[in-house]
Amino acid sequence: RKTKLRLNPTRIYIPLDLQINTLLRLPVNQYFKKQHLNITSSSAPPRLLISFQDFHGKNLILVSSPNPNVSSSSSSSCCVPYKDLNVFKINGKLVYNAVRGLICLSRLKMGICNPSTRQLHIFPQLKYKEDPKISPRPNYFVGYDSIEDQYKVLAVDRLHWRMEHKILLLGREEAWREAPCVACPHVSHTSGLFMNGTLYYGASRMDIDPPNNNSIIVSFDVRHETFNIINVPSKILPMGYKNMWLATTGVPTDKTLINYKGKIGVVEDPREGSFRMWVVEDAEKEEWSMNTFHLPESVVGLDFKVMNAFYTGEICLVRKELTDPFCLFYYNLDRKSMRSVTIEGLPISKLKRVRNLYVTVSDHYESFMFLET
Repeated sequence: RKTKLRLNPTRIYIPLDLQINTLLRLPVNQYFKKQHLNITSSSAPPRLLISFQDFHGKNLILVSSPNPNVSSSSSSSCCVPYKDLNVFKINGKLVYNAVRGLICLSRLKMGICNPSTRQLHIFPQLKYKEDPKISPRPNYFVGYDSIEDQYKVLAVDRLHWRMEHKILLLGREEAWREAPCVACPHVSHTSGLFMNGTLYYGASRMDIDPPNNNSIIVSFDVRHETFNIINVPSKILPMGYKNMWLATTGVPTDKTLINYKGKIGVVEDPREGSFRMWVVEDAEKEEWSMNTFHLPESVVGLDFKVMNAFYTGEICLVRKELTDPFCLFYYNLDRKSMRSVTIEGLPISKLKRVRNLYVTVSDHYESFMFLET
């Protein structure tokens, strides 16, 4: 005998604005967050994330901007109007690196921020066994394990007599735990490069006498939490350098690690109208290549800082002296040409008053991802 089900002909009408308001209050599940980011990163170009960091101040300014398309001509200039910018201040001092919509920053403690949702979560301060009364001086590096869908932060101490490394699993841990490097004792010098599940940074070995070349690139497998070393051959060191990262002891490095067509690239800040780039062709055989690039005559004499490499095959340069309006320069390593992008509407006059101002520029994908607090 078959039973027929009768549907209630009475329909419930829910106004559209109420539906939207209800959906906005519901939590976004992890699967949707991940799928949204995967689709966004594969179907649309990333935005630019520009940070103006006041070393002695309380706030840093984050600017999310459209990423201008590459012109078909060898060089061009364009402008990003103020109405396309997303500008806000956040409690922090320094920005380290950005990965899949999240950025790592610090003041006295390390924090993770999602510029798209304007959320910030601060983690407990590091505690070291050796000389605990001396304030922590780490470099932070954030990476992502795509297999386990986990974000991790690595903290590498910069004090050569301590060299304690810590790690934190975002969303799962609030306390830092030990991440010993059995490869060799080292201190970090560069910002981090995240590529294909691995974090890279320039460092110096501390088990080799300083008169010798002790410069290395450290790789950290985010999933397995293991360290490896890529030696920097002495024959490729710039003239006058005993260490790839430090020309003079105590001077910040003028080198930046970039993703160059899936390989590790090391780019130096331009000087006198040219700059060099080293590429790790074969880490095991210690085979490196080096090329010299020349800037257009129109910008020769200006001091630049290398920011990052982008999906377009370009590296971003920023003048060390702020200009109003703010301007970014893109150098195409294949065409050996340069274009400029003007960002209008930024408070450059106020920023110029800052004594120690740091600027970083990176790719940024808008994401719903964030930690549960």
